[in-house]
Amino acid sequence: MKLMNYGMMLDIRAIFVVISLLFLVRVQGQAVWEIPQAEQEIQLDGFIDEWPTDLPRLLLSPTSSMTRITGKFGKEDLSLSLRFLWDRQNLYVAVEWEDDEWDLKQVRRNKAVWVSPDRRRRDRMHFFDNLKFHIQRSKYDYILWTSPRAKEQGPFVWQRLLEGVTGMETATFPPLVTGRFRANKVTMEIMFNWKQLRIKPKRTMIIPLTLIVADSDLPGGFLESKLDQLKWLEWKGQVKLSAPR
Repeated sequence: MKLMNYGMMLDIRAIFVVISLLFLVRVQGQAVWEIPQAEQEIQLDGFIDEWPTDLPRLLLSPTSSMTRITGKFGKEDLSLSLRFLWDRQNLYVAVEWEDDEWDLKQVRRNKAVWVSPDRRRRDRMHFFDNLKFHIQRSKYDYILWTSPRAKEQGPFVWQRLLEGVTGMETATFPPLVTGRFRANKVTMEIMFNWKQLRIKPKRTMIIPLTLIVADSDLPGGFLESKLDQLKWLEWKGQVKLSAPR
């Protein structure tokens, strides 16, 4: 559905926030997002029409109270919502991503750090449109970065998993990421395999999760020209694997 104006966009996002807050609790000051167990098979093709429309959405936008903002956002710069399901084999994520200006570029993992002219180490992923999943707990550190699929580019994906006291890297296969681009809107489906994550799922399990969506509005620009306009949104909390709805 194409939104007619910014006021209507705010109204719809506000509804998503109200519904979503019903599925958000706080434990020891941290947000806990409940993920229902899937009752039917999820077909990963980038189309999300088969996902339950009443499934709560975790919203990352400049207008969301659940989001930490870095940098300066315009009124209609970015909106991203995620829906989650899980089963004994996989964790599924449906993404709806709207952006007024897409800026995509493949950044390989070995090029992810850039040293700026002021000699600061910068995360190159923040200079383009990218979404980050970060699971971090004792002796475990997993990161996935993915771009959207937009304008016949992407999705560009890389991941890494560190385990143990010394943080040794574990070889794993990346999640399956599919995406579609229609009417300047991106839809994506991501399937994380629990075995590849080295996680044994069970109901009531709580997993720490940080989400970051970086937004760039200068496609084709040099990194130096983007330094003053870096911006991203962050959600930090925990997800809880729950029973079917």
